[in-house]
Amino acid sequence: MNDEKKIRVIPHRGMRQIGGVCTEIATDEARILFDFGSPLEDEGDQKPLSIEGVTKGDMDCDAVFLTHYHGDHVGEVPRIKAGIPVYMQKTARKILQAQQEHMQRHGAVVWADGAKDLEYGVPVIIKDLKITPIESDHSAIDSLMFLVEGHGKRILLTGDYRMHGFRTEHMEKTFREMGHIDLMITEGTNLTKDYKGIYKNEKDIEKKFKELKEQYKYVFLFTSSSNIDRIASFSRQVPDGQYVVADDYQKRIQEIADKEREKELKSHKVLYYSNSLDKKMENGGFGMVVRSGGVFRKIVKKYFEQYPGDTIMIYSMWSGYRSLDGVKEILEIAKNVETVHVSGHITKEDLEHVIDIVGPEKLMIHHTLSNDDQEKRIMIPIGTELVCAKDGTTIEL
Repeated sequence: MNDEKKIRVIPHRGMRQIGGVCTEIATDEARILFDFGSPLEDEGDQKPLSIEGVTKGDMDCDAVFLTHYHGDHVGEVPRIKAGIPVYMQKTARKILQAQQEHMQRHGAVVWADGAKDLEYGVPVIIKDLKITPIESDHSAIDSLMFLVEGHGKRILLTGDYRMHGFRTEHMEKTFREMGHIDLMITEGTNLTKDYKGIYKNEKDIEKKFKELKEQYKYVFLFTSSSNIDRIASFSRQVPDGQYVVADDYQKRIQEIADKEREKELKSHKVLYYSNSLDKKMENGGFGMVVRSGGVFRKIVKKYFEQYPGDTIMIYSMWSGYRSLDGVKEILEIAKNVETVHVSGHITKEDLEHVIDIVGPEKLMIHHTLSNDDQEKRIMIPIGTELVCAKDGTTIEL
């Protein structure tokens, strides 16, 4: 292998915005993209990704690898030219397929059934590059980091991740055993946010769920249907004799996840809601996962009107979603709301800790709102060079 050959890294989008990330890693022989997301609403560059050889012109891309199933990482995949293989973790792919099938009636394209499955730690060789998927931890379960190796260089692309989930020890071990990294490409979502949540980690969230379930007979959880760790954690705090209720879509997502989950992280006896459960729920008590929609609104209204002292709504999402019409509508009905949430993204303090452990030669921070003053926002270890690139810039290793 000729070590003088270069590896090129091009952030196509994401250096100055959180949503819609896409990063290219290429050599003279191979060209690979990582994530192909949609921008978050009203944030950053809203134009669809337009990349020669990927979305237009003659096909010139060997593969697209996806870190996880959130829309800001996969939303523009249908624009990729037919014939370019798309890879993602096998359980995450099944969850994404279920999401797409559920949203078909709203125009969603079902493409996840054609993606190729990845197994943790099993590398994929594409020409002169070796891509190894590494188990990560994010609010989307079965998320991946990628180690890309070629021509004597090693690049770590973290995707979205956190150190305060249920796999803290695993994440710590992974970073400590990473070995030499020439370039680390990490998310920096919380660098521009003053994140000072009451709850520090997912275990704190689980304890609070238990406390509230002991205090209230009827507990609603308003969270993202794809936040499987959160829903499973909630379900485990509902005592025997009471009901854990979700709709058929939410239940399906949990069933897919539970097939591959460790026993201690599986959900607990989730049932999908039907009218036949009404009287049993009312008599025995329940924990119910809700989302925007008329069916949920009707049930929430009933319990807050008839049993105000025995009923609580737990809000467990980013605060920004409160302004959405469907969310606002449900929360206005709920007269007793408690926010119990922790970010799915790494905190500034944990990011500094990880960078210090890995000690990369070069560091690139994307998936962040601003790149212009990162030196002031984060402590970089001596010996690590911070690369403050713009979208479309080529970095050579």
